[in-house]
Amino acid sequence: MTVGLKRQLGIISAISYVTGGIIGGGIFVSPSSVLSGAGASVGLSLCVWVFCGFISYCGALSYAELGTRIKKSGGSYTYVRAAFGDMAGFTVLWAQLFVVRPLAAVLGSLVTAEYIMRPFYLECPGLAPKSAKVLLATAILAFIVACNCYSVRVGAGIQTVSAVCKVSALIVIIAAGVYHLIQGHNENFRDPFVISNLNPGDFTMALYAGLYAYVGWDHINNAVEEIIQPQRTMPIAILGGLAIPTVCYITANIAYHAVMTNQEILSGVAVAVVFGERMLGPLKWAMVPCIGMSAAGIANVIIFTSSRLNFVGGRDNVFPRFLGMVNAESRTPMPTVLLVFAFSLVVVSLGDVKSIIGTYSFVRALPEAVAIIGILRLRRKFPDTHEVYKVPLVFPIIFVVFFMALSVTAIAYQPAKFLVPLAIVFLAVPAYLISVSDWWRKGPSISFNATMVTICRRLLLCQLAEAPQNLM
Repeated sequence: MTVGLKRQLGIISAISYVTGGIIGGGIFVSPSSVLSGAGASVGLSLCVWVFCGFISYCGALSYAELGTRIKKSGGSYTYVRAAFGDMAGFTVLWAQLFVVRPLAAVLGSLVTAEYIMRPFYLECPGLAPKSAKVLLATAILAFIVACNCYSVRVGAGIQTVSAVCKVSALIVIIAAGVYHLIQGHNENFRDPFVISNLNPGDFTMALYAGLYAYVGWDHINNAVEEIIQPQRTMPIAILGGLAIPTVCYITANIAYHAVMTNQEILSGVAVAVVFGERMLGPLKWAMVPCIGMSAAGIANVIIFTSSRLNFVGGRDNVFPRFLGMVNAESRTPMPTVLLVFAFSLVVVSLGDVKSIIGTYSFVRALPEAVAIIGILRLRRKFPDTHEVYKVPLVFPIIFVVFFMALSVTAIAYQPAKFLVPLAIVFLAVPAYLISVSDWWRKGPSISFNATMVTICRRLLLCQLAEAPQNLM
C-alpha cells in the first residue's frame, strides 16, 4: 500500500512557518557579529541589516515564482533538479543532508540553550560550561523531533506559538527602546559612521550574520504538497511572512543601540538578556522563555522542512527509497525526521554559535543561488499559467551577483573556514556516480533498501509514499 502527504497548511500556518522560520536565534545573536564586522559602527551595522533584508526579498520573490511554477515539495532540490538534472539535484540533497540542515537545527537549539543559561552567567558569560549547553541543546532537539514524528498539526502548533513568542519579545524590546529614545537618550547614535576597524573579511562575516537572521524565507517551499491552494498561499506566505521580520529587525536593532553601548552588544551572543537587565526590570525573566521558544522554533522549522526535502529525494529514488516512507497513521515522514536528528547529534558537539553562523550561511546560499539561476530555463520548460507568479528578472540577478561576490570574498579571506564545507558538498559528485552505477543498483542498493524498508515498516509502521501526479 502507498500513501502520500496531506494538504493541511492554510495561509495562517504557512505565514507562521515563514515568519517563525525567520524570526528566531538570528535577531538575538547576530547583532554582536554584525556590529563587530561593521567596525563597531552603529550606522554601518544598521545599513547591513537593511541591505540583508533587501537581498532576502530578492531571493524570496524568486522563490515565490519557483513555488507556484513547480508545485512540488522539495524546495531548492526540486528546482535545481528540474533545471539542471539529477546530479545537480543530488548535490543539493547531499549538501542539505550533511551540512546545511544539521547546522541549522543545531544553531536553533544551541541559541535556545545559550539564552536559558545566560542569566545564570550574566557577569561572566564565558564561564558557562560548553557540555551543559550541548546536553540542553540535545534535549531540545529530541523533544522537537518527537513532536514532528507524532503529528504535522502538533509541529504546526508549536510553530504558531513560537511565532507569537518571537514577535511578542521583539515588540517588548522595540517598545522599550522607543521609550528610551523618547526620554532623550540618543547619545549612542552620535557620530554613527565612525569606524574603528574595517576589512573585507570581517565585513563579509557581518553580512553572513545578517543574512543568517533572515534565513527561512524559503522554508515553506519544502512543503508545497501540504499547502492548501499553493498558487494563492505561497506568494502571500513568503512575502507577508518576510515583511514582519524585516520591520522587526530594523527597529529592534535601533532599540538595542539606543539602550546598550557597543561594548555591551559585543560582550556576547545573548544580547537580549543584557537588554532586559538594563530596561525591563522583573519582566526580564519573562523574556528568557520567550526568546528560548523563539530560537527553538528555528529548530522546529528545520526538522519539519529537512524531513520533507529528504522525503522527496527518497520518493524520487535520488536518495535511498526508505526515506520516501511515511507513517501510516500520522502521515509524517518519520524515517527522514529521525535521520536529520541523527546527523544533528553529530554537529551539536561543536557547541559554538559564532563559529557555525558564517559556515552555515555560506553553504546554505549555494543551492538557493543555483535554483534562482535556473529560473530562465524553468520558464521555458514549464510555461506560464494564470496560477504562476512571475518575478521581474532584476531581483534574481541582484541575488545571484551578490552571492557570487560575497562567496569569492569569504573564500579569499578565510579559505580554511569555507573550503572545507565546500569540499564536503562536492563529494556529492563521486557519491552520485556510485549511486547510479550498475554495481550499486543491482547489488548493495537493493539489499540495503529492502532491509531498511522492512525495518521502517515493522518498527515505525511506515509505508512507501507515492509521488503525486501533474504537479509540474
